[in-house]
Amino acid sequence: MRSPYKKSKAAYVCVWCLVLLLIVFIWLRNGNSLFPSVISTLIAILLGFFTSRLLENIISNTETTKRLGYLHMEMDPKKFISSYKDVPENTNGDKEKKISYAYLSSGYEEAGDFDRALEVLEKGNIKGSDSLDTLYLSQKCRCLIEKGDLQKADEVLDELEKRIDSVSDNQSLKDNQRQVQFVLSEMLRAKKGDSVDVEYLEGRLKATQYKIGRLEIYYTMAMHYRNKGNKKKEAEILSIITEEGGKTWFKTWAEERRAEI
Repeated sequence: MRSPYKKSKAAYVCVWCLVLLLIVFIWLRNGNSLFPSVISTLIAILLGFFTSRLLENIISNTETTKRLGYLHMEMDPKKFISSYKDVPENTNGDKEKKISYAYLSSGYEEAGDFDRALEVLEKGNIKGSDSLDTLYLSQKCRCLIEKGDLQKADEVLDELEKRIDSVSDNQSLKDNQRQVQFVLSEMLRAKKGDSVDVEYLEGRLKATQYKIGRLEIYYTMAMHYRNKGNKKKEAEILSIITEEGGKTWFKTWAEERRAEI
């Protein structure tokens, strides 16, 4: 069994209990007819194997989607962490386990616990392919920027750019990660007190579906306007973050900043 969720494990067990009952029925019905009983038993086992795995995967994906909804839709990282913190340790499959650690790291990041987010990210050893390498580097860079470790963030951003450049057979991934890199670059510039490309960021806002991604862009824009001394525009952006920030650290940060203006 690959799933870390109790519901999918229960479904797996139920399927095999039914298969066992079916096998017993087959042998009782066929009596001394050995060949038909053996064939029917093998068919039942094969059906049980494929059905149990399919059902287990469906339930596992549903449970993961529901928990990610706590983070990306309800904007409640603590609720997500509470429901997901044990999942990575109990996930089988190398790639699946690494991705689950990345999800958990994002939860701690959105809760404002950047050290814990980085710790979980490193524990997950999220490396080994184009998608995993870029996921790891972008998440690490994001946490370092938000934590304020700008020198390390600069180094990781350079590493991310080189890793994206090395992607040769997945243009979709390359284009997507390039956009992520650009946003992180602008966030880092704003954090350093430099100007950012507001027009570009506004364009990304229109193209970004996830609320968390939009908050990152608003956060960058708010810092830009603060650096420029434009309190009116900063206040407008902070108001949006406060309204849309849910229970993330972005909202807490925006409220504290609004009190200072």
